[in-house]
Amino acid sequence: MYTLYVIDTIGDHHILKFKIFEYKNLMELLINRLYDDIGACKGRGLCGTCHIRINSSIVPFKFPEGIEKRTLFNQLEYYSNSRLACQVLLDKQLDNSRIEIIGGD
Repeated sequence: MYTLYVIDTIGDHHILKFKIFEYKNLMELLINRLYDDIGACKGRGLCGTCHIRINSSIVPFKFPEGIEKRTLFNQLEYYSNSRLACQVLLDKQLDNSRIEIIGGD
């Protein structure tokens, strides 16, 4: 089991345990465990409602490209560690990461 520390859109803190590839992507884990109002485009990287920040001492993800990059640049808030949760796979590199759900337009 791996652990994520999550701050949801209203500022509540959660600790989520997960298994590698238990869900298709990080967004599905967040929806299943937190019931947060994200994922309007069903994981296609188009809407930005699953906009997150990943805070970790290591970089557990590749930098956004293509559609994800465009979608993130169109958000009101954009950070160097911004990602769309629908584009982040659940793997061991996420273990002990801190995720902040920003949401989107």
